[in-house]
Amino acid sequence: MDRDVSLNVSAFIDSKIKSILKLMTKLFAVIVATVPEYYDYKKQHPEHDQNQLAWFQEQYHNGVLLCCGPFVPHDGTGLWIIQAENLESAIKIVNSSPRAKDGMLAEAARIVEWNAHIGRDRFN
Repeated sequence: MDRDVSLNVSAFIDSKIKSILKLMTKLFAVIVATVPEYYDYKKQHPEHDQNQLAWFQEQYHNGVLLCCGPFVPHDGTGLWIIQAENLESAIKIVNSSPRAKDGMLAEAARIVEWNAHIGRDRFN
């Protein structure tokens, strides 16, 4: 019984810490643009998209990635909304993605701090 109470208290504390950390983080919009050879690279390296999807899922599960998706029509551009303490942290997060590690992000890709005036609570 004491162990159950201890686990419940631990889970409660973990949830409160996560809530506090979310309040301390900032939102960043990652405007994604891929290099022109991206689609050829994907054909030659089918694992690239699988690795990127796994990275998205991991970042989402960890509360870093809030949402993401391509722009329509699909032209190698899209948007990721991430949480980070500051711009430097946001850059590190983006650079940890397979898309960046494989050299598939174009220089036109941007990472900008984003102030959500309406709907910020939906990300908490």
